[in-house]
Amino acid sequence: PMVPVILGWVVLRLVGATQLSDMTDKQIASSLSIGFNSSEVKYSSSGMQPEEWEAFVQSQLHIPIRKKNSHAESRSALAAHLDDNHNELRKAHAAASKDDPSMRWAHFIQFRAKIQNYNLALKSIAGSQYVGEISIGTPPQKSSVVFDTGSSNLWVTSDECQTYSCGMHNRFAHHQSTTFTEIGEQMDVQFGTGAISGSLGTDVFHLGPVHIPGQIFGRITSETGQVFLNDFDGIAGLSFSELSATNEKTLFDNLMASGQLEKNWLTFYYDVEGKSGIVFGDVHPELYKGPIHWINVNRRLYWQVELVDVTIGRTSLRKEGILCPGVKGSCSLVFDTGTSIMTAPTSSASYIINHLDNQKEAPPLCYHLRDAHGSQHFCLERHEYTRGSQVQLMGLDVEAPKGPLYIAGDTWIEKYMTIFDHDNNRVGLALSASAPQN
Repeated sequence: PMVPVILGWVVLRLVGATQLSDMTDKQIASSLSIGFNSSEVKYSSSGMQPEEWEAFVQSQLHIPIRKKNSHAESRSALAAHLDDNHNELRKAHAAASKDDPSMRWAHFIQFRAKIQNYNLALKSIAGSQYVGEISIGTPPQKSSVVFDTGSSNLWVTSDECQTYSCGMHNRFAHHQSTTFTEIGEQMDVQFGTGAISGSLGTDVFHLGPVHIPGQIFGRITSETGQVFLNDFDGIAGLSFSELSATNEKTLFDNLMASGQLEKNWLTFYYDVEGKSGIVFGDVHPELYKGPIHWINVNRRLYWQVELVDVTIGRTSLRKEGILCPGVKGSCSLVFDTGTSIMTAPTSSASYIINHLDNQKEAPPLCYHLRDAHGSQHFCLERHEYTRGSQVQLMGLDVEAPKGPLYIAGDTWIEKYMTIFDHDNNRVGLALSASAPQN
């Protein structure tokens, strides 16, 4: 059976947004030229009363997005991949306990080869991307894109693409846009699970009432791989421009340069009851509980912070010497909205899975973070890091110099509202207002 599509929302908080105080939510929607049914998104499950939500709508602009939940077969595929991954991790842990250390590393090397470049496939299998509508060109052409903080490239499917998967998407017709300019530079990206190729160009991008002229993006003319069979037309990368394959300004970089946001913040808020969303600009206090905890990024590449330990109850991976394989000291935790579960380096993940296998009562899984201002830790309880009896953690190696890395995906953001602060190069974490009580 197919899981129904759930409406969420994106919020752009704009300079001068209070000028909309005389507009209703339907009038705002009309001015954005998008479909909006206020009865579907009347108030958040955080407890806002209807009149409070009305004030919220009047002070901020909303762009609906759809949370693309996976079909039953996709969820089964994810569960099967996790089972296979966990079984391999258990074998690796058993090999690690042998007297001959070469057995351990031989198995890990073989295992790494099986999952190298698996991150893109993970996005596909999990099937829970947040897909929102943007428009490109003059006159505007609609395109549904994944908002992904784990990448920085912007690309959409071109009408010149004739592969099977391209036929499933809205395709951008550049020759119909009077503002499109061809750069003449080709782009070819090879993934472990597929490939895309196309060319770079510039055009005006529309995020609701916000217009971003001269945005560089890729027009995909060929794509191969299972990941492209999902229901999205492109990806809007929201990480730092240093990660971009084109070395050009990202969509959010150019949005910041336009000066249209009160704060250059990007916030992801996942509500387990279905009212999830993205906020551009200041965040409404009704969306979280308690204070916002800020941690500076340790490198402008991914949205990554220094990870000094992972603990399972009272057991410390740092003290066990397996926190950051191949690296002395600390490594990094990456906040990636394009990945649905948690990941860890394979040797670290094998230890975690084996340790949890031997616990009658699963202890909390805690991540200890640090910056120049001090240390903080954030924990996931058993019901938050499992689905049924299956731990939502996968072994995934990212080699140096970018790695080793741990990844915090949707499993994390379902509990912790996550703010990506471009003004100060930091990440803000707060308990989501809709997070279930322990």
